[in-house]
Amino acid sequence: MKTRIVPLATAPEPELLRELAGALQQGRLFVFPTDTVYGLGTTGLIRAAVRRIYDAKGRDAMKPLPVLIHSTDEARRWAEWTPAAEALARRFWPGALTLVLRPTLEGRRLTTSEQPTVAFRVPGHPLLRELIEASGVPWASTSANRSGRPAIADGAQAAAEFDGRADFILDGGRTGGLESTVVDATGSPRVLREGAIPSADILRSA
Repeated sequence: MKTRIVPLATAPEPELLRELAGALQQGRLFVFPTDTVYGLGTTGLIRAAVRRIYDAKGRDAMKPLPVLIHSTDEARRWAEWTPAAEALARRFWPGALTLVLRPTLEGRRLTTSEQPTVAFRVPGHPLLRELIEASGVPWASTSANRSGRPAIADGAQAAAEFDGRADFILDGGRTGGLESTVVDATGSPRVLREGAIPSADILRSA
């Protein structure tokens, strides 16, 4: 597979933005910077495309994938919104917070019957949010590293890791370096993984 590396230091020109968004819609596999670490993802609406994430990463197929969306309003389309989700999203989105929620009827397209919840995040990287919005689809995603290896916060390292495995690598230089904090917000909030946002800040905000 020939991988195309695209520098992402500045906002992409409209023509490039349309090209990247169209490729994502068609199920092409992307490596991209976020405000936390580099991600690996594609449209969450094509099952065969989602399987490519597992294959490229070497990830256990039974582990669900988080979903990136561009706004809180878009999250409400795919997730059953809760008071805890509203409070936490208002404080920490866009940003390094992943919310685990039950999917809406439409949101079930992003999961399987064995997985009753979906993890959602609105990233704090403005160029990435622009691309997600332009694509018009939610992105199934995971950190851009081979399973069992540390998360990657550098574009050159991400390119070396996934050259020949991904269709596009968007090189945005260095990222924040800390993975997102994951919170079950289906009821009273429960921190499942502490990351860039301390658990104490989560519990004070919900």
